[in-house]
Amino acid sequence: MHNSVFFHYNQNMQKAKEIHAEFWKYAELGSGRAFLIFREHKELDFTREIIQLCLKNYSYDPQSEGVRSEYVMQFMRVLSESQREFVLASIKPHLKDDKVSDDWDCIHFYGLAAKLAHEFDPSFGELLRKRFDECDDETLIDAFPSSAVIELDGFDGMVRVARKFGKAFKVHDDWYHDDYYTICVPNMDGESVRAKLGELAESDQDIRSYLERIEECKKESEERKAEKEKEDGKSNFERVKNAFYTGRGHVPARYVKKLTLEESKYFADEMKTVKSQKELIKYLWIFSYIPYPYDAKDLLLWLSKRKNSYFNNCLVDALSLLASPEIRSLAEKALDSDEYSPFYLTLLKKNYRQGDGAKIAEKISRIKDFEDAHWDLIDLLAVCEKNLSPDCLEPLKIFYERTKCGLCRTNAAELMEKAGVLPQNIREELPFDSEILHDQELQ
Repeated sequence: MHNSVFFHYNQNMQKAKEIHAEFWKYAELGSGRAFLIFREHKELDFTREIIQLCLKNYSYDPQSEGVRSEYVMQFMRVLSESQREFVLASIKPHLKDDKVSDDWDCIHFYGLAAKLAHEFDPSFGELLRKRFDECDDETLIDAFPSSAVIELDGFDGMVRVARKFGKAFKVHDDWYHDDYYTICVPNMDGESVRAKLGELAESDQDIRSYLERIEECKKESEERKAEKEKEDGKSNFERVKNAFYTGRGHVPARYVKKLTLEESKYFADEMKTVKSQKELIKYLWIFSYIPYPYDAKDLLLWLSKRKNSYFNNCLVDALSLLASPEIRSLAEKALDSDEYSPFYLTLLKKNYRQGDGAKIAEKISRIKDFEDAHWDLIDLLAVCEKNLSPDCLEPLKIFYERTKCGLCRTNAAELMEKAGVLPQNIREELPFDSEILHDQELQ
């Protein structure tokens, strides 16, 4: 009897361990499946994992995806009172003592603190205001996520931010980065906020200093716009030539996309005279936005034996806009051999055949580090979009299941929906996905 009890205890412990591992796998991705697991297994304690979600933004590209504070809040709202108190007590010292930094973890955590103050513990708001009021000017300008203060107190928070920034600007007039100066309050339009600040500025020198800096930034922006309009007086062809031959970087895509067929032939003819790969890459950039106007065989001649070289990546970008038997043959090699990076799958955009979906799924299922391969794989979504059919289900499902990028995950789900093959389990978890919740918060 004793052995039987011990056996079942070990079994239960192992099962709980597996559930925790599965929960964390999806929570780190930002997938709504983590919330469903959490809700289904209320007998388990997930507070340790939720603490980590509070303190760190695990999104692949926070600059594009934003923070995951609302994703965390859905867990906080369902926790038992004792578990929630444990989480709050565990993260509060970090708000009180941790150094403010300009990374996305801090932006995420401070925005979350504002929400926690509203819904559960006002002392988080007190700490947030205290940290803001006591931060020095350098931290204020370079690091402090002041948007959290505005989210916490609305217009009063905006006033607090304006006063502190304005005071700093009077001392540090060399700090001139318009990214830092914003007039944005939840549930208020910008003009109303500006008007109310303007009234306060009549008797408040610090707010006046802040608004003056806003106007300086606005004036500088208008001057840059005027300079750009002068440049826009040239023909599009002239703009591309000027940017191509005088600029250090690539030609802006917005100019390239407007080239006529004859104008594209000019650059294709110029490219044929170039010898170095470094120069060829600049031309290939153009033909990654508009189709190469001659036979694809011209480009295939340059394909390097170093299959996964950067030069080949640029070449594949250009080839992906073309259809030919030779490109199809190269795509088949990429499908059948792991020597070719998944990036080569982009060749299927114009060269897809029914049945390729299964081969793509087989290839990408062997990728060990999906996050590392993200940029190689991202064109897979474009391949499926151009050739949308039920055949795309398996590769899209793998992409959805494994990517940490919320934007790509929701795009994959949307493509499955358009193809009429969105699995029911994904449909059920999407409302709790980090990207869906973030988008809803912005609306």
